[in-house]
Amino acid sequence: MPRSQGWQDSVRLSDWLVGMGHSYNTSFPLDGETLPGIDDFQALVILDGPQPLSGAESAQSQPLRLQRKLIRRALNSNRPVLGIGLGARLIAEQLGAIVSPAVVPQRRWATLTRSDECPVGLPAEFETLLWHEEICGLPEDCELLASGEHTPIAGFSWDAGRVLALNFHPHLDAGATRDRLRHHPAPNEGRGVQSEDTLLEDPKRFDRQAALLDRLLVDWLDA
Repeated sequence: MPRSQGWQDSVRLSDWLVGMGHSYNTSFPLDGETLPGIDDFQALVILDGPQPLSGAESAQSQPLRLQRKLIRRALNSNRPVLGIGLGARLIAEQLGAIVSPAVVPQRRWATLTRSDECPVGLPAEFETLLWHEEICGLPEDCELLASGEHTPIAGFSWDAGRVLALNFHPHLDAGATRDRLRHHPAPNEGRGVQSEDTLLEDPKRFDRQAALLDRLLVDWLDA
C-alpha cells in the first residue's frame, strides 16, 4: 500500500520531533522498504496499518513478521518504544496479550477516561480520535493508560513508561484524516462510526489532541 494512503504517516509526530531538535528516519514496510537495525535508532515508533492481527493470515505477512522481530528486539533493549494503532497492538501481542476483533469497530471522536495507575500526563478525561477494528488485552505487568466505551484498553505503558502503546490517534490532523477517508471511506454511520462530515467538522478537535500528543511524547522520552 503506498504511503500516501496515510496509514503510516507520522503527521504531527514529525512536527514535534523537528520542533524539539530531534532527527528521525522513516521506513514503510508495507511498501517493501527495509526496516532499521536495532543499533540504527535511539527510540522506535511503530505507526498504524490496515493489516488485522487476529486473523490467521497475519502470520504469513512478511511486513508484520519483520515488525514483530524489530519490536521484540526493541522491547529487550533500553530504548523508548511507542506504538499507535496497529503499532500498539503489535506491542501488546509481543508482551503476551491477545488481539481480537472489536465487537464495535471504532471510527469516531470519543471521550476517554484516564486510569488511576496511568503514569503519564493525561487529563482525567480527554477527547481523541479512535480508528480501529481490533482491540487488545492488557499485557501482564503493564499499566492501563485510559479506557472508553467499546475500547476497554485504549492504551498502556510498560517498563516504567519506557514503552507506550496507544489504540487512539493523537498524531493525526485534519489533512491526514481526510486522506485516510479518501482511500478508506467511512462505512454507514452506526454505534462506533461517525460520518466524514462529523469527523472533520471541528478543526479545534485536532488542535486539542495535538496538545495531548505533546504531553505524551515529553513524558515518554523522559521515562
